[in-house]
Amino acid sequence: MSDIPFDRVTATRLSEQVANRIETLILDNRLRQGDKLPPERELAARFGVSRAVLRESIKLLEERGLLEPRNGRGAFVTAPGCSPMASWLNVAFRMQDCTTDDLYEARWCLESFIVRLAVQRANETDIARMELAIAEMDRNPDSSDKYMPSDVEFHKALAAATHNPLFVVMSQPLVQMVLTLGHVGFSYGHVLERHENHRRLLECIRNRDVEEAEAVMHRHLDLSRDAFAGPPIAPPH
Repeated sequence: MSDIPFDRVTATRLSEQVANRIETLILDNRLRQGDKLPPERELAARFGVSRAVLRESIKLLEERGLLEPRNGRGAFVTAPGCSPMASWLNVAFRMQDCTTDDLYEARWCLESFIVRLAVQRANETDIARMELAIAEMDRNPDSSDKYMPSDVEFHKALAAATHNPLFVVMSQPLVQMVLTLGHVGFSYGHVLERHENHRRLLECIRNRDVEEAEAVMHRHLDLSRDAFAGPPIAPPH
């Protein structure tokens, strides 16, 4: 193991320390979503670091999804989205030789529960958001580039209808991976059938029919997975 470059441990970089302090302020709600950080020169002076160090700290926080730059107006606090998790999940999917079966099994378990909660909790705003996504799919039945993002938006709205933001964070990376794969599956068929299931799911939500909604979701996921070939997924026992 002599050829493995185990380097000496060094003290935490100043930029990391500054980033951690700002992150703590955000997590403690002393800095809130939409707040603008003080000007770079002022903030660097308050932390007692150079502007180069501060810029590196801000970059770290942007990568963590806690800050975003806005057209030269400075750095603003933002709510973490799903992009970092989607990136990590994509790496895990590829490095651990996951299959589309693995992906759809995960979706099966998560979205089965999501749809049950959505039926019970969805309000008129949630329903309107799903209607809009379906309307967009109606307009683009033959274009994967336009249809698939609306498909993702429908499932995002479904997760949001649980009114548990963690379900949005957990489900979207999985759905986003399906979007990446979906351009292949799109050409293999079942698109119209899957789209009809979106309508059925929405109807179940309007009728507060939990059992039928779950059954429709299972059929929907089977069809989606079948676009990549293979037998239907069986419910876990």
